[in-house]
Amino acid sequence: MSALDLFLPLAKVDLDRRLVTGVATAETPDRSGEIFDYASSKPYFEKWSAEAAAASRGKSLGAVRAMHTPIAAGKLTDIAFDDDAKRITVVAKVVDDDEWRKVQEGVYTGFSQGGRYVKRWADPDSGLTRYTAEPHEISLVDLPCVPDATFDVVKGGVIERRGFASRAEATDTDIDGDPDTGDDDCDADKGEFSAPEREKDSEEGAAMPDGSYPIRSAKDVENAVRDYFRTGKKPDVKAHIIARAKAIGAESALPDEWKESADKAASLAYAVGGARSPDALAKALTYAALKLDRATAENARLRKALDDLAPALADMKKRIASLEAQPLPAKAALRSVTKTADGADEALVSADDAVKRLASLPAHERALALTKLSLANPAPPPF
Repeated sequence: MSALDLFLPLAKVDLDRRLVTGVATAETPDRSGEIFDYASSKPYFEKWSAEAAAASRGKSLGAVRAMHTPIAAGKLTDIAFDDDAKRITVVAKVVDDDEWRKVQEGVYTGFSQGGRYVKRWADPDSGLTRYTAEPHEISLVDLPCVPDATFDVVKGGVIERRGFASRAEATDTDIDGDPDTGDDDCDADKGEFSAPEREKDSEEGAAMPDGSYPIRSAKDVENAVRDYFRTGKKPDVKAHIIARAKAIGAESALPDEWKESADKAASLAYAVGGARSPDALAKALTYAALKLDRATAENARLRKALDDLAPALADMKKRIASLEAQPLPAKAALRSVTKTADGADEALVSADDAVKRLASLPAHERALALTKLSLANPAPPPF
């Protein structure tokens, strides 16, 4: 499928601080026969971590989820890029109690990157497919096909080596009671299809235009649905899954809330084209139904936003009306004059009158007036 599910086992668990250490991803062939390209993917991981740090004000260096589901298990407290080994190591702090219990019991055995492919190309040396990854999250996952693997547990400064839980133990310990949310025993979801098969599926309409999400069986539908939830819930992917499930008669593999959309699309396709309606018509009508759902949701959102703004708008109208009702201040007649012309219209006074005025002033005002007078009429220099 189009998800990134490179699995790498956990290395160390610190029970005192709830920290889990391991390799998040590395330039090594994965279960699907693809190779993570470290050099081209590193900038995307750096950007993802930097954005998480900025959004959380340094409290988180990246989202940590459980089994690529919306469950927020914790956060990254450290991320390191090893250019020599071409791998990315992380330290995750698990804050969710249920997910932490799975770590303690050895149910979660490793990290898996979740995100999207930026590009893919043939690796000339190995013949496998090399890809550039853009992460959206890093998940704690189980991989029961490696029960003999071990990890170090640190408690009170003492290091103990433990084994991961077996398949049966992992199922029994699953808090959610849904073993299907994890990876099946060594199932390589996206490795079931080679590049030529994907190209053929795309041409025949069994896969999306880029070759992703090839669906020919009910199992493919289940894998595609799981992948849809872990990679961002894209509407075009959902439409493709519904259309393919309807085309191959695997509607039972769809989530219950999706089946109504599938039934509506099928009924509309039959009404428009009759019993001979092609799969392409069903897919087109499914897209149209999803677009209508999105438009309805957007319309509801805008209406709610308008309702939220209505009280503020009404208050603003009242304030404007109140300001308009207030009388305007009286207009004053003003004129500007130069400093030299200031007081020019006043009648000239005699020296005796000036002396009398000065004598009538208090001592400090008289001193100030004489100072101003001396500064305005400086004596000529004696030489």
